Amino acid sequence: MHQLKQILLLILLVGSSLTIYGQSPGVALYTGLTGVYSSDRQVTDKGDLHYGWLVGADARIVEGDLYFIIGGQYIKKSLHSTSSPSFFKDNDFTVLAGRLGLGFNILHIGNYGVLRSKVLGSVNFVSKSPDNGLNIDGYKELNNSYMGILTGLGYTLGIFELDLEYQHGIFNAFYKQPDTKFNGFTLTAGVHF
Repeated sequence: MHQLKQILLLILLVGSSLTIYGQSPGVALYTGLTGVYSSDRQVTDKGDLHYGWLVGADARIVEGDLYFIIGGQYIKKSLHSTSSPSFFKDNDFTVLAGRLGLGFNILHIGNYGVLRSKVLGSVNFVSKSPDNGLNIDGYKELNNSYMGILTGLGYTLGIFELDLEYQHGIFNAFYKQPDTKFNGFTLTAGVHF
C-alpha cells in the first residue's frame, strides 16, 4: 500500500510539472475523427465527405517554443463519400501516414495550458482499398501513396491535448487522375508523455 501511495505521488508531481512547462520533448499518443474531400466530383459528391477515424503518435524533439515533430498515423476511412457523418461504418480505405515538420507554441496561458500550432508534411501510404477502387472507369486504381501539407491549432493542459488539423493535398490519390488530391480536417484528443 505504501508503494502505491509513492507511485501516485510521483504521477501527481510529474503531471503538475508538465502543466507548468506546457511543451516538453516526448511523445503524444492520440485518437480522433477525420473528414476529407476531393475536388473531383467522381471521387467526392458535392457536399459530401469521406469520414473515418485514426490513431497516431507524434514525437516532439527539442525543448522550447519551437520543436521538430515526427510521427505516424493509422487511418481508416471510407473511399466512398457520404452526406451523413459515419465515422465507424464502411471504412474500406486504410492509410498509414508518416508526418514530419515543425511545431511551435503560440501562447502560454500560465497554469492553464499552451496554445500551439504546427506545419507538417504528410506522406500517406495506401495500405488497403477496395479492389476496383470506386468501380468507375478511370477511378479503379489508387496510387501507392499521396502527399499533403498540414497545419492546425492545438491546446495542451498538463498531459492532455486537443488538436484540430487541416491537410491540403499536394499529390493525387488516383492513378492518372488530376484533381484527386484529398483535403480535409481531423479532430484528435490524446496525452503527451
